[in-house]
Amino acid sequence: METARIVDSPSLSEAEAFREVSKRLQLVEPIVETLEGGSSARVYFARTAGGEALAVKILVVRPGLVDGHDLQSFRSKLDQIRKIKAAAPHLGARYLPVVHMLEGAGWACYTTPYYASTDMAAPLREPGGEELFFEQCTAVVEDLFVRGYGVDTVAAPPDFLDRVVVGRFLRRLPMLEQALPDTLRAEELVVNGRRCVAPRLLLPRILGEARSRLDRMRPARLMFCAHGDANTRNILIGLTRVDGGPDFRIIDPRGSTDNWDPVYDLAKWLFSVSVWDPALRLGFAIRRNSSEYEVSYRQPIYAGYRSTIQRFPTYFASLTQLEGMFKGDPGWQARLLLTHDMHVLAEAPCRLSDRKPKQGCDGAPSSPEELALGFYLMGTLLINHLAAQLLGPGELNAAHHLELAWE
Repeated sequence: METARIVDSPSLSEAEAFREVSKRLQLVEPIVETLEGGSSARVYFARTAGGEALAVKILVVRPGLVDGHDLQSFRSKLDQIRKIKAAAPHLGARYLPVVHMLEGAGWACYTTPYYASTDMAAPLREPGGEELFFEQCTAVVEDLFVRGYGVDTVAAPPDFLDRVVVGRFLRRLPMLEQALPDTLRAEELVVNGRRCVAPRLLLPRILGEARSRLDRMRPARLMFCAHGDANTRNILIGLTRVDGGPDFRIIDPRGSTDNWDPVYDLAKWLFSVSVWDPALRLGFAIRRNSSEYEVSYRQPIYAGYRSTIQRFPTYFASLTQLEGMFKGDPGWQARLLLTHDMHVLAEAPCRLSDRKPKQGCDGAPSSPEELALGFYLMGTLLINHLAAQLLGPGELNAAHHLELAWE
């Protein structure tokens, strides 16, 4: 890997950083920016003067970058990939290698080889694609979870749910309050006909009044830092099959070498199909009347997404590959739902952090503020429904709960 720390580089704008990278890597036209994905970085596909095809990712410090989308996390991805390749080589071979790493004052860039691929959820946008999707999932589970997460375990700190799963949204809340003051100021709001308590008030109540139940849900152990942000666009499915099965590569880990809860990434898959990918592809349709909101998508949700989300929790539980990971962790399925809902809420400030232009498949633009509001409303709806179950005596109903995202 070629690395360069450009000590003489001043703080640069995104355009200036792009020109600096283009000059140093000798990129030649055509250079194509991709606006897909949810990263705060700018991503380009290009070739060098020597003909090497690359994906080029550049992040420049600016106000409003949430934790996890910041420059330190961006730079730390390389450290995490190095650790994965050393300690979990089978998984490491699935990561696209970093070819170049360039750093200046307040900006950084890394490149990977261009890999002709589709995102992991692509089969679900085609008729009858569910079985191919689950075939892909099973292949990824073996390398990412069994041979990745499974290579190391440590005892989980007792505050993991509070500090990481729930606390991530509460730490990001001030950014939402600044961007959407009217909505965030409300203590109660009605979403799709359901009266909801604002998450800033509801979450502390859950942490207090549902304490005994949360303690039964918390992870018994944390495992290896195999990824930490495994949404369906960070798992690239090759266009050709290998040995009769899907080939794939992995990109963009969380940017931390700390041990992690694998259920966090299972919930990322769930979240990708339930809300995240539909919202970015279709756009939100939001209607407001005072403190009453209706939130849906601008286009009908893909049928494959609907059917798959209902299968996901039982699919995970049925995989013999994951029996060892779930052993001694009876609360993992309840934790999956809580983590899923918190992913939805925590994505709202992430949308403010990503300023790249977005548009739905109908061609209409989706502003960062509109996407942030949509995720906040969806998350508010989901966490209120889950809270009613957590604070009650009955068992959690995963299928009924997840249907709320499409009502």
